[in-house]
Amino acid sequence: MLLRRQLLGALTTVWLARAVHAARAVPAVLDEKLKSRLRKLDDASRALAHGEIQPLDWQRAGAEFCDGLDVQELCRAADFEHMAARLPLLPRGTSAESIRLLDGQAFTPKIFAMGKGRAIVPHGHRNMVSQHLVLRGEMRGRHYQRLRDEEKHLLVRPTIDRVFKTGDFSSISDQRDNVHWFVTTSERAYTLDAIVDNLDPGRPWRFHIDFVDPDRAIAAGDGALRLPRLELDECLQRYG
Repeated sequence: MLLRRQLLGALTTVWLARAVHAARAVPAVLDEKLKSRLRKLDDASRALAHGEIQPLDWQRAGAEFCDGLDVQELCRAADFEHMAARLPLLPRGTSAESIRLLDGQAFTPKIFAMGKGRAIVPHGHRNMVSQHLVLRGEMRGRHYQRLRDEEKHLLVRPTIDRVFKTGDFSSISDQRDNVHWFVTTSERAYTLDAIVDNLDPGRPWRFHIDFVDPDRAIAAGDGALRLPRLELDECLQRYG
């Protein structure tokens, strides 16, 4: 069994850490259709960061970016094969690395890698938005609407529970589908996330993650569930 300090150390270098940008140049030539999509997402990300649009507007922009996207062209632009070769498949959770798709990009693209049975563990988010696109593989993805925060629980309502395959996508914000949980069902899976955090610079953290325990959910009526809060190490042990 992994020790707490090992789990915390792994997290520092894995998916919750603000990974160092990959040391590679922006692709010399981006496909014009892909470049147009990236520019629109970047414009929306910058507008969100400046308070000019709302998180739900950004989620719509993220869906427009992904809908009908040429995933293979995106993989080429992201140097996916090289990234996949260098990202390890960990015994718990995921590995991840931030990349650069545009100069001066207002969002952080990050590639996540995970082996069969490994998970993006169940958690909620604060002060951030993110868009998740499956680049390769298959996962079971679940989302929950966050209804209320309690001292020892999050009150949520299930919104999504389905198989995600290459090209499928979803997103989170404080306003919609805030809690999510993905489990890899193929031999391995990779996602590209687009992240904008620090939406309210007045908060004491750029973003905050709340780990939860859906297997021990308590029915709360009207389809709602009360999910116990977990510490990171316990969440990784149970779900990673």
